[in-house]
Amino acid sequence: MTLTSLRKPAAPSYHPNAVTLYTLAEKDVASKVTYVADNVIELIYEVYPYGALREAVVRKIRGGKAGCSIPFIIREGRGIVFLAPEAPAKTAAEQLSTGTCLDEAVGGVYKGLLHAIVGPVGAGKTWLMLKAASALRERGRSAVCIAVSGAGAVYAERFGVDTVYVNLNVEELFAAVVSADSDVVFIRGLEALSTLYGPSVLYTVLRILLQTARGGRAVVVSLRDLHNLDMLFDVIVQMEERNAVGIRGPGGKIGEKVKC
Repeated sequence: MTLTSLRKPAAPSYHPNAVTLYTLAEKDVASKVTYVADNVIELIYEVYPYGALREAVVRKIRGGKAGCSIPFIIREGRGIVFLAPEAPAKTAAEQLSTGTCLDEAVGGVYKGLLHAIVGPVGAGKTWLMLKAASALRERGRSAVCIAVSGAGAVYAERFGVDTVYVNLNVEELFAAVVSADSDVVFIRGLEALSTLYGPSVLYTVLRILLQTARGGRAVVVSLRDLHNLDMLFDVIVQMEERNAVGIRGPGGKIGEKVKC
């Protein structure tokens, strides 16, 4: 019996005139021929009463890890706009001073991280976000507030902060986040989505906002309660009658009450 030695196969050689071939197919057809493809990406489009959700799922990829999912929207004139970075950020999050008690409580806001300002109605959440947005602009940073269903409209005018109003629609929300193109995005009124459509919607929105933040901007949302979703947040600040307590964050006086 002769044993043939096992050797590492040579790298494939390609003809100089070879071309990259892309094909499009409906799912029931594509599933029958994906075995011959080197890379397979499935575009998922699901329509709900609160808007459509789109995700690109990598089902198969040569030399890479399959199974990852990237949310996206479609914008007129831009086509597909992905809401997450191509790869996880490897550098430390950039710290931005806000000129508010957020600096003392958790060190400010951080580009690349998802923040939550939590507290009951009247605790000062909207006031703090708008004050921080105004101060950031004075420091040469771009900041915008997104108000879901008109939340906080009266206060925004007093602070002179750029505010975008969106309906109870996740597509409108994500489009506003992408269009903002700001260092920091503040969002108020997300819980209205949960109240109207159920808690699973809030989880989905926060998960996508977390992925969006990883693209390099600071995303700050205000909530009355964490809704058992604290694992999604990198920074958490508890507001109590114009006092801030840092619950989680890279810096600041975590656990201490700070006057705002």
